[in-house]
Amino acid sequence: MSHPRKVLIVVGHPDGLSYCHAIAEAYASGLDADCQTETLVLSDLVFDPVLRYGYRQHMEADPVIERSQELVAWAEHLVFVFPVWWTNVPSLLKGWFDRVFTPRFAYNMDNSSLFSLAFGTSRQLKGRTATIIATYHGPPWYFTLTGVSPVRLVRRQVLATCGVRTTQNLSLGWIDSPTKDSPARREGFLAKVAAAAARL
Repeated sequence: MSHPRKVLIVVGHPDGLSYCHAIAEAYASGLDADCQTETLVLSDLVFDPVLRYGYRQHMEADPVIERSQELVAWAEHLVFVFPVWWTNVPSLLKGWFDRVFTPRFAYNMDNSSLFSLAFGTSRQLKGRTATIIATYHGPPWYFTLTGVSPVRLVRRQVLATCGVRTTQNLSLGWIDSPTKDSPARREGFLAKVAAAAARL
């Protein structure tokens, strides 16, 4: 899909006053006027982020999860904004992925053999694209160098497994660093984010 018009922005920071929220707003502001935009601010939502039974049985119906799945199904382009903590996404976002990107909705996997596990996945969200925007307290290159990049995990193991192709990656390191971070630097990144949205 070369020019998506339905965009869902998911803000994965649990603090409603975080810089990630400003990033999400900047992305939304940079989209074309004819784009339809929905935003899920996970810090504002009340839902159980724990997959209580694993895949043994379904959890009880949850209107937040059902609405999230409706919006993911509606969207042509997904935007995920989150900080990196302990080489991973925040537990709130991880729990949202667990609850929303479920079998039969996001994918169907045949794990009866190694061959079927590799080639038998039905990607239910195929045709959608994504933008991933991450902030780091350290340098982003460190996570790529060490092979523990949460962005790579989300892009390959979560989104690609479900058929979503990531077309934009943006990152800002040294958040809250007393020597490297500054209001001007953050404003410059917001401008970069808005420009990326305009290119969508």
